[in-house]
Amino acid sequence: MNMKLSKPLSVLMLSGLVLTAACGGGEEEAQVASDPSKLKGKEITVGTWKGTDAEVKAFDELLKNFTDETGVKVKKKVYNDYQTQLQTDLVGGTAPDVFYVDAFLAPELSKQGVLEPLDPYIKKAKKNLNDFYDPAINAFKSDDKLFGLPKDYSTLGLYYNKKLIEDAGFTADDIPTEMEKLPGFLKELKGKLPSGVTPAITTSELARHMFVLQSGGTDIVDKEGNAVLAKPDQIAALQPLVDAYQDKLVQRPADLGQGWAGDSFGAEKAAIMIEGNWAISHIKQNFPKVEMGTKEVPTIGGKNKSMMFTVSYSLNSESKEKSAGWAFIDYATSKDGMKTWSEGAGVLPSLKSIATDLKLQDDELKAPFVAAGAYATPWQKGDSLSIVAREYNNLLPAALKGDMTLEEAMKKAEKTANKDIKTQLK
Repeated sequence: MNMKLSKPLSVLMLSGLVLTAACGGGEEEAQVASDPSKLKGKEITVGTWKGTDAEVKAFDELLKNFTDETGVKVKKKVYNDYQTQLQTDLVGGTAPDVFYVDAFLAPELSKQGVLEPLDPYIKKAKKNLNDFYDPAINAFKSDDKLFGLPKDYSTLGLYYNKKLIEDAGFTADDIPTEMEKLPGFLKELKGKLPSGVTPAITTSELARHMFVLQSGGTDIVDKEGNAVLAKPDQIAALQPLVDAYQDKLVQRPADLGQGWAGDSFGAEKAAIMIEGNWAISHIKQNFPKVEMGTKEVPTIGGKNKSMMFTVSYSLNSESKEKSAGWAFIDYATSKDGMKTWSEGAGVLPSLKSIATDLKLQDDELKAPFVAAGAYATPWQKGDSLSIVAREYNNLLPAALKGDMTLEEAMKKAEKTANKDIKTQLK
C-alpha cells in the first residue's frame, strides 16, 4: 500500500449523494458467486489509485491470475484524483463494481449506502476471517456489518539512524522501549548530536497521535460522533510531546525545512522518528547512504500501541455484477491472491498466514511493523473523524509553539469540531 496518508473524502463532498444501500439480494448473489461456472464471461471494473511501478505490476498479475481461474474479465479504472473522481462516479452511477476504500473513509461511505455489506457473501463462501489481523478487519465494520476486506496494511514503528546513534555513544538497545522514558533519552542524546540535528521528528497530525490520545482509555470520538479531545487523561498523555517539542528534543518537518518526517530523517536532520513502514522504501530509494534500524513504538502504560492504516476491496451496492465483484474480492484476499500482491508490491499482507509464509517476522526492518498488526489502532473513528482531525491538526501547532496551553488548544479544537459536526452530520 503506497501511502504517506491519502487525503480522505470530506463529509461535505459526500453530502450531495442521494444513494441507498441495495436491499436484499445478498444471499442470492452470494449463491451465484459460490458457483464459478456461472461467472465465466462476466466483466467487472475495479477502481484503484495510482501506485508504484511494483504495485502496478503486481496488481496486473493478480488480475490475470483471477481471470485465468474464474473466466471473469477485469477492467482497471485508475484514479489520479481518487477521492474527487470516485465521488463524481458514485453520484453519476458510474462507479466501479469493486473499488479501494481507505479505512478513514469507510464509515462515511457505508453511512451513505454506497457499499454492499459482505456478510452474506462471506458466510456463503465460508471464508475464514480469523486469518486476518483483527484491527484490519475491524476498520471496515459499521453497525455490526462488514463493508470491505483489507488488501494490506501499514503501521507505525520507530526508526533510528544507526550512525548518529552510535556516534553519540549509544546502541539501539539504549533506545527506551517505554514511551515514558523516551524524553529522558532524547535529552541525553541531544547534547551528543552534530549541530543542526534534532533528536527526534514528529508529524503534528492526529493520524500519528490518535493512539497516544486514547492510551488513557478515552476515545477521541464519543458514541454520538462528537469530538472528545480535552479530557484529563488525554491531556496527560499528549503533554510529554508538547514539553519535548518546547525543549527542542522533538521538531516538526516544517521546522527543519522539509514537508515530511521521512525526508527530515533521510536528510539526517533527525536521529529518531516514529513513522509508517512506507518510509522504508522511500529512504532506501532517495537516501541510500542512510543506515537505518527499526523498532516497535515504545509502549505506553506498559501496553503496545501503534496506528494502522489499511485499505479494503469493497463492493459497490449499485453494481450489476455483484457476484463477480465478490468473487474478485474473495480471490484477491485469498492466500494465493494476497501472496501475489504482497510479494510483488512489497506491502504488508493483511493475512497472518502470508506474513508467516513470506517470513516477514524475520525481516530486519519490517518485523516491528508486522508485530504491530496484532494490536495497532485503526485510523478510523466514525464519519466525523475528518472534522475532528482537521481541528486537531489546526490547533496542535499553537500548543507546540506555546501560543496556547495544550488544554486550551484541545478545548478549542473540540468546540470548533463539534460545532461543524452538529451542522454537517446531525
